[in-house]
Amino acid sequence: MLIADMIHSCSNASVAEAAVSCIGGSFAERVAAVAVKNGMNVGRFVAIIMRDFGRRANDEALSALREKISGADQPLLQGLVQVIEPVLNDGAAFFDDGALAVPTSAFRGKTLYDSRTRLH
Repeated sequence: MLIADMIHSCSNASVAEAAVSCIGGSFAERVAAVAVKNGMNVGRFVAIIMRDFGRRANDEALSALREKISGADQPLLQGLVQVIEPVLNDGAAFFDDGALAVPTSAFRGKTLYDSRTRLH
């Protein structure tokens, strides 16, 4: 339920932007830099990634995320970080309304989630 709440909440650009701002620090700076490089503001960039995660994450990805946020002081924010980091660190691709979006930073041919996950 917590992950579903995170996905639902952070799929809204305003909420996503506020969450990144709340996390702050170098994470927020890196998110802003990659968002700008991709012609988006922070909220839209994060919301797109969260919606894509919600559509494509398989049970294994959800279970791994659940483990990573278990016991965290702020599990929703920790979950957001865990979902966004692959895009920031690896340049993982994500889908924006069915169209492949590849971050201009360091794309290495990876997709955000296992290629066996479902696409809608």
